[in-house]
Amino acid sequence: MPEKKEMKTRLIINGLGHAFNDSYMFIVPLLLPLLREEFHINYVQSGLVLTAHIAIRSIFSLIFGYFGDTHDKRAIIAGGFISSSILLGGLIWAQSIHIIIAFLFLIAIGVSTFHPLATTIVRENSTKNQIGRNFGLFEAVGAAGAFISSLLFGFFVYLWGWKITCLLISLPGYFLAYAYLKSKRGKKNHKAEAEKKIKQSHIPLFFISKAFQKLGTSIIAFLPFYAIDYIGLRPEISSWSISIFFSGFFLGNLISSRISDKSQSFDLIVSTTIVSAFLILSITFVVRPIIFILLIGILGISQGLYYPSQNTWQTFICPVHSQSGFFGIGIFAEGISATIAPTLYGWIADQISLIGAYRLAAIPAFISFILFLILRFLDNEKDKL
Repeated sequence: MPEKKEMKTRLIINGLGHAFNDSYMFIVPLLLPLLREEFHINYVQSGLVLTAHIAIRSIFSLIFGYFGDTHDKRAIIAGGFISSSILLGGLIWAQSIHIIIAFLFLIAIGVSTFHPLATTIVRENSTKNQIGRNFGLFEAVGAAGAFISSLLFGFFVYLWGWKITCLLISLPGYFLAYAYLKSKRGKKNHKAEAEKKIKQSHIPLFFISKAFQKLGTSIIAFLPFYAIDYIGLRPEISSWSISIFFSGFFLGNLISSRISDKSQSFDLIVSTTIVSAFLILSITFVVRPIIFILLIGILGISQGLYYPSQNTWQTFICPVHSQSGFFGIGIFAEGISATIAPTLYGWIADQISLIGAYRLAAIPAFISFILFLILRFLDNEKDKL
């Protein structure tokens, strides 16, 4: 019983960490429309900032993922929260766009400590029949944090401006760092106990499929711009388009926590991938705000089902004792796409239109669906042997 109580405590702290880490991670797309107004940067420049931020985050996720397999995950995550909070709060003194961007890039290093290690903590503190449930709840709390912070961001910016807002958002990170350092390390690896006999599958193809899916859905970062330019929202409340997406993402996570397990998770991956591709395409054919809101919400639900499912599946196909490292590789694979996407879509938006960028973004999403179908076929053939 004491061990179960400690497992639950670690999962709660991890969930809260996810909520605030995602708030820090999504600060860049929320800030960019405001920086565009203040410093007159264009789509390409905005895309370059996003590209560099994601590239830094992806590279260091890979590095910290490998460190997490041999060092104390709690200390690494705590260090990430402290550094991110200091830098995010420090934006209040930044006057130059170059200093602001430099701080945002350093914040990317801090937030990169979290996902490869925290995902492993979830799996290590989950028994075999709780995998899908705990991943779903873990993602749901992260989505709730991003949703609430994007709502508060727009409201606080309207009242006090973006610098005071960043300072306020930075404060919880110090308390979370303390909570991680004070939490107890698990006594045994439940992943290893539950999965000694589980096979490894076609890992490279799985990561490639994830990368194409991420390339398509990374266009979501341009939702605030789309809301301003085509739906007519004011810049100071454009972040609410992200709020709508994450409200759907949160609902999808909750649904996933109830229905996702080893046998169902891959079916959810395949179905949500094709649904997301069609929704990204559909957004470009509407101009009425209510339909735009509805499509973004459904897209959020689809992605909210996808992420816990792919995390659950990945735990069954990756080596037991290199969990953090392989989650780091997965984040890095997605990060390559997410790094290319902002500059690519920003350039397309400047050359053609943002609508054109959204329509082209649907192509890699459809490719991802085809690759996941191939992976399903190969996996079924392997089961027959």
